[in-house]
Amino acid sequence: MVRVIKQETYDEVVKENIQELSMSPEEAIEDAIKQFEAQGIDLSNIIKDLALNDNSNVIKTCLEKLSSASEEKTYKDVTRVLETLKTELDKDIARRVFAGKENAYSILLALIKDTKDDVSVLKPALKAMTSLMTGNPDLLDADGIDLQMQILDTQTDVSCVQNLLRWIKECCIKHEMNRQRLVEAQIIDRLIRLLKKEDKTSSELRDICNVIRALVLDDDLRLEFGKAHEHASLLARASIGILTNLLSEFKDDEAVVGDLMATLASLVVRNEFCQEVEDAGGLTFILDVMINHADTEKLNGQALKLLSALAGNDNVKSHIVTCGSCPLIVSAISRFKSSESVVAAGFACISALTLRSSSNAGVFYDCGAPVVILDAMKQFPKSQKTLRQACRAIRNMAVKNRAESREFLAYGVESLLTEAIKLHGPAVEAEAKAALRDLGLKVDLKEQWTGKGISMKN
Repeated sequence: MVRVIKQETYDEVVKENIQELSMSPEEAIEDAIKQFEAQGIDLSNIIKDLALNDNSNVIKTCLEKLSSASEEKTYKDVTRVLETLKTELDKDIARRVFAGKENAYSILLALIKDTKDDVSVLKPALKAMTSLMTGNPDLLDADGIDLQMQILDTQTDVSCVQNLLRWIKECCIKHEMNRQRLVEAQIIDRLIRLLKKEDKTSSELRDICNVIRALVLDDDLRLEFGKAHEHASLLARASIGILTNLLSEFKDDEAVVGDLMATLASLVVRNEFCQEVEDAGGLTFILDVMINHADTEKLNGQALKLLSALAGNDNVKSHIVTCGSCPLIVSAISRFKSSESVVAAGFACISALTLRSSSNAGVFYDCGAPVVILDAMKQFPKSQKTLRQACRAIRNMAVKNRAESREFLAYGVESLLTEAIKLHGPAVEAEAKAALRDLGLKVDLKEQWTGKGISMKN
C-alpha cells in the first residue's frame, strides 16, 4: 500500500531544516525529499517548493479572487487571474491536487455557470478547469456533467466548444464512471450533432474525435469491468458512416485524416461495423492514403491499425488482401523499420490478415514478407510488444503453409525466436514457442497442468 503525507507535514519539515539546521532552501528541500522517500512515502502529490514561495499561495490567492468575483458578479480582472491559475496548475499534478483540496473545482464550476454566455470569461475558465482536471478526473460531479451538456447545447462560439471538449476528454481518461455518466447524459447525441455541422473546422473535428476515443477507453484499473464495448457500439451505430465520409471531405489534411482513422479503428468492434466502413468506401481510402502519403510515418501507422481492426470481419479481410494491400503493408514495414510503432502495427496487421487464412499468407510470401519481418525484428530486440506481434505474424503465416515457411528458416528465424525467449522469458515465451512449433522446429513445451493420478469417485 502506498504511503502518503499531507502538504502541511512536508512543508513543516522543510521549514525546520531551514530554521533549526540552517540549511539553504535547496538543501532543505533535498533533505526533506530524501527523508520521506527513505520511509517509502510517495511525494508525487506534494508541491516541493510551496513552503519557500512567499506567494505560497499563488493558487490560494487566485481561488480567493475568483470566489469573490463570483459572489460580487464583477469579472473585470478575472481573465488575468484565470491565466495565472492555469499557469500554476500546468506545472505538475501536485499543484492540481492541492488546488482540488482548496475547493478549486467548485469555484471554477460556479464561475463557468455564471459566465456561460460571456465568451471572454468562459474560454479562460474552461482552460483553467481543463488544467485542474488533467490527470485528476475524480473531481467531476453530476453538476459538472449537467453544465457540460448545457454549454454543448447553447454555446455557438467554436473556440469555447473546443475548450469544453478538451475538458470532457480529460474527465474521461482513466475514469470509467465519468465515461458512463457522460454517455447516460446523452453526450453521444451531442457529438453526432457536432459531426454533422456543416461549417466545422479541422481543429474542431479533431477535438470531437479525441472525445469519441476517450469514451471507449478501458484504462481505469480501479474497476474490473467497464463499458468500453457498449460505448463503442453506440458510437459506431451513430457515427461510422459520417466519419468514413469525412475521410474524403478532409483528405488533404493529414492531421484530421490520421485522427479519423484512429477513431474508426477504436469503433469497429463488431462484424457489421467493419462491413459498414468498407461499404462506405473506407477501404479504398485507406489504401489511397498508404500510396499518396508513403513517406508519412504517423499516417501509415494509423492506416495499418485500421486495417487490422477491419480484418475482424472475414469478408472484409478477404477484400483487403484482394484489393492489393499486402505489398503496401510489407513496403510500409520496410520503409519505416526504424519506427517501433509502425513496425508493431504492421506485424499486427499481417497477423490479423493471415489468421485462419493460408491463402492470404501465401500472398504475403509472394510479397517477400519473411525477410522484411525478420529484418524489422532485428531493429527492436528489446521491445516485447513488437516481438510478440512478430511471433503471431510468423505463426499465422506458417500454419498450413509448411512449404513456404521454409523461407523463414532460410533467413534465420530460429535464432531470433530463441534469443527473444532467452532475453524476455515468459513475456514472449508463449508466442515465440507457438511460432517455433508451427515452423516445424524443435521446441520445449511445458505441460501447464497435470492430474495427481487419483481416480475420481463420482
